[in-house]
Amino acid sequence: MKKTLIILLSMIILNCGGSTTSNEVTAITIGSLGNEMKYDTTEFTVSAGATVKLTMKNNASMANMIHNVVIVLDETAVPNIVKYAEMNDGNPIPSSDILAMTSLADLGEEVSVEFVAPTKPGRYLYICTYIAHAATMRGYMIVE
Repeated sequence: MKKTLIILLSMIILNCGGSTTSNEVTAITIGSLGNEMKYDTTEFTVSAGATVKLTMKNNASMANMIHNVVIVLDETAVPNIVKYAEMNDGNPIPSSDILAMTSLADLGEEVSVEFVAPTKPGRYLYICTYIAHAATMRGYMIVE
């Protein structure tokens, strides 16, 4: 009887240990590359389903160098996302094609957004939607 009880308790403890969940947040900071229309980070990796805090740090010192980060779920939607953002002073319009987006960061400003990474592994494009920036301000979030 004792042996059975010990085995049963051991199995319960082992099973409980494997099913814990993590409340950790993956922190990612993407900055602008000085006064260039480029990000200083063009790729980062997160775990599928992870909670991510993404911070956009605007390192520019020139006027009209306002930046954000918009992560898209479907790259084919980028032309429309950019078109509507540019018609809205660079501010993206929320849509089902956008996974996450920061607000526009002015010179020297930091802005953040928290989101849950997709559970589907893959490469997710991120862009800046400020006027005329999307062509060169690009990178990929890799979900593993």
